[in-house]
Amino acid sequence: MQEEIFKTRYHEMNPKGQIPVWVLQNYFQEAAGIDAHNLSYGWEELSINGVAWILTKLQMQILKPIVGGSQKIKVKTWHCYSDKIQSRRDFIMFNEAGEHIAKGVSWWLIMDLNKRKITRSPQSLIDLNDKNPAPIMEPSMEKPPRETELGELLNTVKLTARLEDLDSNNHVNNSHFSAWALESLSAERTEGKTLAEIIIYFKAEVRHGDEVLAKLYTAGQDCYWHILKRPLDDKEIAAVYTKWE
Repeated sequence: MQEEIFKTRYHEMNPKGQIPVWVLQNYFQEAAGIDAHNLSYGWEELSINGVAWILTKLQMQILKPIVGGSQKIKVKTWHCYSDKIQSRRDFIMFNEAGEHIAKGVSWWLIMDLNKRKITRSPQSLIDLNDKNPAPIMEPSMEKPPRETELGELLNTVKLTARLEDLDSNNHVNNSHFSAWALESLSAERTEGKTLAEIIIYFKAEVRHGDEVLAKLYTAGQDCYWHILKRPLDDKEIAAVYTKWE
């Protein structure tokens, strides 16, 4: 298990004075990278062999909003298990008072960056599995619905991938997908509410200059589906579910 402390910064706050979910994703990703390195499966080790971790699903519950800058957030994360194809990593976050503020689960694959194909998990990674894993929460929604199965289309926003959105793998980093999804929500729809849960299904890469449509659908009272599509080839790149309270 890895524990990391992050100090929130004022420029990370949103207009409500809260630390948004994509900043929390960055904290988690940083802690996950450090833990993976300590297990000899970090970027430093994988990049030598031309492979990298690819995030396929992230589910996060926001238990308590983080308001204001200059606060310390503790992130605990651990490798839960790996099978022949995918790995699960869990995490939990605490504020300075020791209160739980967020928790989540994530699923990862290892991709060959030259062939752009998924590779099997090394046996040495599977051997790291705990015989008695302690998952932080039960995952929900194994698969997202098809766009044709969704409810009323409420809004569509056009976005473009910028250089500053790219990571070391030369594609848009996963944390930007949640920011893009929430761009489709008007301030009126979330007035007086905070994000309680987000589930992101990552389906395709996005490169610099790609245009993306963020489409908003109703999914019940204060719940939404955000579908991110690339209009050039009509490819769905992510499906994002959000719940507000």
